Amino acid sequence: MTDDGRLLTVDGRPALRFERRYRQPVDRVWHAVTEPSELARWFPSEVVGERSVGAELLFPDDAQRAAAAASGEPARAEGDVPRGQVVVHDPPHVFSFTWGGELLRFELHPDGEGTRLVFTHVLTHRATAHRNGAGWLSCLGELDRLMGLDVEAEGWELAFARCVERLGPDLADVEGSSLIWEGSSHVGPDEVAAALADPAAWGAPDLAEEDLTWDVEPHEHGTTFRLRHAGIDGDAELAARWHALVIQLDMYLAARQLVPVDPTLFRQGYAALLAP
Repeated sequence: MTDDGRLLTVDGRPALRFERRYRQPVDRVWHAVTEPSELARWFPSEVVGERSVGAELLFPDDAQRAAAAASGEPARAEGDVPRGQVVVHDPPHVFSFTWGGELLRFELHPDGEGTRLVFTHVLTHRATAHRNGAGWLSCLGELDRLMGLDVEAEGWELAFARCVERLGPDLADVEGSSLIWEGSSHVGPDEVAAALADPAAWGAPDLAEEDLTWDVEPHEHGTTFRLRHAGIDGDAELAARWHALVIQLDMYLAARQLVPVDPTLFRQGYAALLAP
């Protein structure tokens, strides 16, 4: 059994949930999701700190980012090492901890002679679901192979495209004649402002040609950004193009990499949204 990321709500917040079934007993899978030597083989960073409730955790990821760069895959942009705290440590059933402003929870359930793993990632913002979903598909694929499953690597491009189509941000809000998109990033407002000043870096046209207003606000773990476009005028193709560009901006802020997104995925949705 696999579940490749359902979007749901946990305590009023957006969350992704993944499920896996492994033939190994609970104790073996617990080792894989808690021990540093095992996490190093599939998790996107080190998890440094005592495994006890309330203990501080650090998530250094230099090695993982270097490996991603060597393979051409996106990785977290440079910045402060993320920090977190152990929330639940109940061996061998539940290991849960914060990671910045987000919450990760691993639950292990006996399933015959094997184990059912339920992994939940509670997000800071709905708009990051596609990006996080694609990252976890890659990581959990490595865990699957560690657990002896015969699965082929999907490749991050395909995983990302699949998650954009399935988990991508909701269509823009309509406010009068304007469309409004909102996103969130772990980087600070100065870095967001720098990206907006260099639109070519994330595939956007000269922003001076468009009727745009950007609102950039810091929050405890990064930045919320909002785009108001007052020049769509019912143009579904233009709206779809900007929807794709906002996703590209999000990915650029996360990984300093331009990852093109196909705007035709959203054209039909905007045609319905903007229909008179």
